[in-house]
Amino acid sequence: MEMKANINQQKKETKMNPLTHFKKILILPLLIPLALVVRANPPVIETIPPLPGPPYYANFAADFIPTDDGMVGIAFIREPSCIPADFNLLVQFDVPAAWGCELTIEGRAWRYEVTDPVPFQTRYWGLGAVPIYFVDEAELAAAAQDGVLTIGELQALPSLLIGFADSFLEVAHNSNQGGAGFGHEVLNASGTILQSGLPFYFHYTEEFDPDTGVHTLRVLIDIG
Repeated sequence: MEMKANINQQKKETKMNPLTHFKKILILPLLIPLALVVRANPPVIETIPPLPGPPYYANFAADFIPTDDGMVGIAFIREPSCIPADFNLLVQFDVPAAWGCELTIEGRAWRYEVTDPVPFQTRYWGLGAVPIYFVDEAELAAAAQDGVLTIGELQALPSLLIGFADSFLEVAHNSNQGGAGFGHEVLNASGTILQSGLPFYFHYTEEFDPDTGVHTLRVLIDIG
């Protein structure tokens, strides 16, 4: 059954748990006033690969579910076929196992010091066919009601549409960067749905306010 979301005029805001995304989980205890800090040394720029990249498989977790008009989009930065059958996708992080799975993206990460646990900026772009799963929100909620969602359960959902993004760019400015102190992330992906050949566009913007601990997520999904 074809699923389509024409929601160019609809953007949703969701308050989210600040302990959900890799870029924020380790940031909270590190928040310090950085706006007035003068740094004498240039930043450390890491290239991914050869460095292993984020220790997770997808931009998805129990409290990070990009949703628009009843449809969920899940971008896999590592090959889904490599995900252990018993791994709970709602947990997101899988250290060190995730590092052993092939990346579908490449990019760079910037840190002030090589010892910084979290980069202040990351940029990832696709390698030509980034897998993105689109599923019905209600079906996903039913499958995950026991607190566990495996890759097999996700792939068994009747509504599943598998897209491959030939254009993919994800940019994050974390709240440890300084300036206004707000974290900000943007993802833009477009490509083709495997089952139907229809084009898709997937976008989200996430903002994090360290003063309130609130995440705001705006999502747009358009298929066909």
